Amino acid sequence: MRNIIEYQDLIWVDIIEPTAEDIEYLGNNFRLHPLTLKTIIPTIHHPDLEIFRNYLFIILHHPDSEKKENMEIQELDIIAGKDYLITSHYKIIKPLNSIFEECLKSPRTKEEYLKRGIGHLLFVILKQLLKEKLNKIDELEDEIDLVENEIFLGKEKEIIKRISLLKRKILTFWRVLEPQRMIFDSLKNVGPKLFGLDFKPHFFVLFRIQREIEDTIKNSKETIESLERTNHILVTVRLDEVIKILTIFSAIILPLTLLASIWGMNVSIPFAKNPFGFWLIVLLMLITVGVTIAYFKTKKWL
Repeated sequence: MRNIIEYQDLIWVDIIEPTAEDIEYLGNNFRLHPLTLKTIIPTIHHPDLEIFRNYLFIILHHPDSEKKENMEIQELDIIAGKDYLITSHYKIIKPLNSIFEECLKSPRTKEEYLKRGIGHLLFVILKQLLKEKLNKIDELEDEIDLVENEIFLGKEKEIIKRISLLKRKILTFWRVLEPQRMIFDSLKNVGPKLFGLDFKPHFFVLFRIQREIEDTIKNSKETIESLERTNHILVTVRLDEVIKILTIFSAIILPLTLLASIWGMNVSIPFAKNPFGFWLIVLLMLITVGVTIAYFKTKKWL
């Protein structure tokens, strides 16, 4: 599906699920290199920035965390020339779609985004994408805070799964964000050359936000790993306590089992003919239990 926004001599073409027909349209209406046209349709799993004489070709990836237990990576191809912008993606990317819808609905918003040229529109789109990532990471931080608050409430087993899901989300974010540092670092230099020196501060802002996102996700990664280690220690301590109790219980029962086995033999045994023999044996067992517990307390095992 192809949608177009025009403002004076500027044009923004947004393509969802690009087809061969869309590629033919781009080839006929824009001066694009054949290699660029060939790269649009196949899915590319790594970010890239290609610099041509009259346009930039940018491949970005945007994590979509709408699903609670899984995060989908969406590819966004951007071709930015002096008087045109082409965005191509296979699924709706909310920040991008939001800007496009605003331009369609409000002539004033369209003018605000486009009156300063394609460079400004590119800046708005990239900034919105980065801000969306930062918001998603803030949501991850909130989830990490909840785990941190609940980790000492005796929910170690439940928290193991939550920590694993958070680690997977953080790893997905990191896999997307870390390679894209090169894109925003390069844009600081090539962006102003294509769109004018006035946009140099704009691309520096994008690079700064990218670094802020990287630092935040790195901090989240270190925090969740620390919580995982803490939770593992708590689980181990709780398991050790259970094993300790079971071991002590077995150690107390063992001599009683031995006494019961001895007096269960079919031989002449003390107290066998005594009318109070049963109670004497019970008393002996209680004394044995008392001595065993006292010994354990002396050794500080209890």
